[in-house]
Amino acid sequence: MVVINIEDLPGLREKYKGRKIVFCSGGFDLTHAGHIIFFEDCKKLGDILVVGVGRDASLRKRKGDNRPILNEHIRLKTIDSLKPVDYVFINSEQLTGEILGTVRITFENLHPDIYVVNEDAFDIPTREKLSKENNVKMVVLPRWYPPEFEGISTSKIIDKVKKLP
Repeated sequence: MVVINIEDLPGLREKYKGRKIVFCSGGFDLTHAGHIIFFEDCKKLGDILVVGVGRDASLRKRKGDNRPILNEHIRLKTIDSLKPVDYVFINSEQLTGEILGTVRITFENLHPDIYVVNEDAFDIPTREKLSKENNVKMVVLPRWYPPEFEGISTSKIIDKVKKLP
């Protein structure tokens, strides 16, 4: 597991020529077992898993002022420590001003073989368009977890904590 900068992406493609690179991204606030299952499923699709972690400002814009719970540096370190993840970087939407700008930049510089999103990701049509334009196979994974995980999600964790006495 290695923390990289977005500027390092072209070197990864060169380093792993002939290997299948998988890319995914997200906020990953309060990382939990559901996120780990997602990363394990992503890793099964290729050889190298590269993860983009959303900036604090992006999460605030999409999820509200009280999010993220954990700042981008904590989330980056947490994702970096997970076994399925080979490389992780902080997304840089501010470079383009577009919410999916980092996806486009990653496609153009990393040239991943596969781009993975969950079925409830926002703006899937734009993601599909970016994938087609950059000749990247997009895979949409269903959210799943074993029954004993009780439908784990960051929002459910937050709700549960709010209800504590």
